[in-house]
Amino acid sequence: MPKVMFVISGLGAGGAERVISQIASHWNGRGFAVEIASFDTPFDPVFHHFDPGIGLHRIGAGDTVTKRRKLTKLGDLRRLRRLLRHRRPDLVVSFLTKNNLLALCATMGLSIPVVCSERNNPERQEKNPTWNRLLAIAYRRAKLLVCQTAAVKRCFPKAVADRVRIIPNPVSAWPMRRIPAKPPRIVAVGRLTEQKGFDLLLDAYARAETKDWQLCIFGEGPQRSSLEDKIAQLGLGRKARLVGNSVVPGDWTRKADIFVLSSRYEGFPNVLGEAMAAGLPVIATRCDFGPAEMIDHGHSGLLVAPEDANALSVALQECIDDSALRARLGHEASRAVRAFSPQRVMRMWDEVLSEVLSAAPVLHHNITEAKEPNA
Repeated sequence: MPKVMFVISGLGAGGAERVISQIASHWNGRGFAVEIASFDTPFDPVFHHFDPGIGLHRIGAGDTVTKRRKLTKLGDLRRLRRLLRHRRPDLVVSFLTKNNLLALCATMGLSIPVVCSERNNPERQEKNPTWNRLLAIAYRRAKLLVCQTAAVKRCFPKAVADRVRIIPNPVSAWPMRRIPAKPPRIVAVGRLTEQKGFDLLLDAYARAETKDWQLCIFGEGPQRSSLEDKIAQLGLGRKARLVGNSVVPGDWTRKADIFVLSSRYEGFPNVLGEAMAAGLPVIATRCDFGPAEMIDHGHSGLLVAPEDANALSVALQECIDDSALRARLGHEASRAVRAFSPQRVMRMWDEVLSEVLSAAPVLHHNITEAKEPNA
């Protein structure tokens, strides 16, 4: 059986981490040897479930906060290369831009194929010119590049266009029973960064006639202090709250009545899919990339222009005022999101695995003969 090693920043809360846990469990269930290399430490929390048979290698130094970033990345690179030389996987699958570069550099001369998965909008991410030049060269070494939406293909050079594969995120409902919230809740979820546009959401919420509706923003990140200041400046008091991360994955869906994605840019927003799967009425910006490929405007959700607090406020008001609209949007959202079922998405990842390893006859035979996952 083939041995696959994923490369990821850490095992905490996050969309990429959840997708890796799903793919890893799927391939482990098929009998493949699955391992994960992460640049955190054994003392850091693990947020998502990983089957006991999956090997976890947490190779972070533990003192990266005090180091200069360049030295930290060089240390990550050395430790990853040492691990790869020791474990000798048949395939490396890396997630996120900088991890892709590290994986491609760490495998040089080791004859280990690499599949790189880009999880965000490459045009909007903060990368310095050196990273951009290195990525342009390194991506030529990738066997395949996996993106989440067709629109992202424009971000890659023509030299690698024939190796780009489109695989959306798997979306399934969290096993949570919905409980009517009192007061009713508008919910947003994500890391507290400029990308997620929570400052715009607060402006939109302040402009709407929200009556007794409460806004709850789940997540942590560097903008917590500035968002708390904005809540105070807008005079929202306890009506708008930053509630931190969910203790239990997906717990935020239990007491939500409207979900809002206010992002300036995305790759494929997992939380939007999860809200749709939970049957919530959703409002999202029509940002690059993802929401417009997930939502049929006016049917399975509402789309508004990105970075437009007034348009977002109008959509919020429409949903707050119309309970029938909320019910219809939620019902259609739960139907529409079936296009991203885990079973369908896992088959697409199986095809990537087979395509990359098909040049090795023994491995290819083992892949095709492996037991199928449980229905």
